Amino acid sequence: MKKFITLIFTAVLLVSCTDYDSQFDQVDAKIAELAAANASLEAELAAMAALNASVSAQTAAKLNEFQGAVASIVEALQALGTASAATIAQMNSIIEQISALAAQVASNSACASDLRAAIAAIEAALNQLNENVLHHSGGGAHHSGGGSLDLFPTTATDNGDGALNLTVAVPCGTTMLRLSGPWWGWNPSGGPVGVDNGDGTFTFTLDPAPTENMEYLYTTDGTSYENLIDNAQNAECTDRVDGGRFNTDYFSYANRIWIVGSGDQAETFDSCSIDTVD
Repeated sequence: MKKFITLIFTAVLLVSCTDYDSQFDQVDAKIAELAAANASLEAELAAMAALNASVSAQTAAKLNEFQGAVASIVEALQALGTASAATIAQMNSIIEQISALAAQVASNSACASDLRAAIAAIEAALNQLNENVLHHSGGGAHHSGGGSLDLFPTTATDNGDGALNLTVAVPCGTTMLRLSGPWWGWNPSGGPVGVDNGDGTFTFTLDPAPTENMEYLYTTDGTSYENLIDNAQNAECTDRVDGGRFNTDYFSYANRIWIVGSGDQAETFDSCSIDTVD
């Protein structure tokens, strides 16, 4: 895959409202360069898709989604007619991250969990830039209002089948994932085994869905459970604790809780992250 072009800006582009007219041409030229870099990214993604037919649909869709988010921000900056050096540096960094992710996928050099981590980092960076620069007028951008862009709109994915579907992202090399808890006597080899989705995730389907709250943990070897105690101690599970989705004393046990009626869930092994679809 061809190397992605990195923009190097040598001029400081802080444009004040008072000297806007005198410096507009310079700012406009730099924003045009940024737009050109985005066009180059779009061409790179298209080439990647053509060269690597084995790229998973989910990751390819995310790459295209990121490209669209970059294009939206570039259009917003062009509409504003101004941008600071810091803003453009942030944009360049994000574009480089997207390019690196595309290269990883194209070369099959990363497992699913690595790709998920890269995707999460890019999404967080785009959201931060969108919020700080376009919504709060940070980084020297003069913004008269209108709010930030909705970069990543979400759509409910609960299929309404009456079953509980738990989809779990697992570490590289995981070949088995089992769920257990009080209903199975906390026997790490006694609960249901998840279905390998072939994309670094496993899915458990409990049909019909439980009629009582369910306490549980995951195990990848049928012998020992994931350890979420350190996560709880590091305040990584606060949202789950506050929402009644976690049971812990912070030193001897830390267990997940699924609440009746809370819908399907997407989780990550050995992490308190959760995406619940009501």
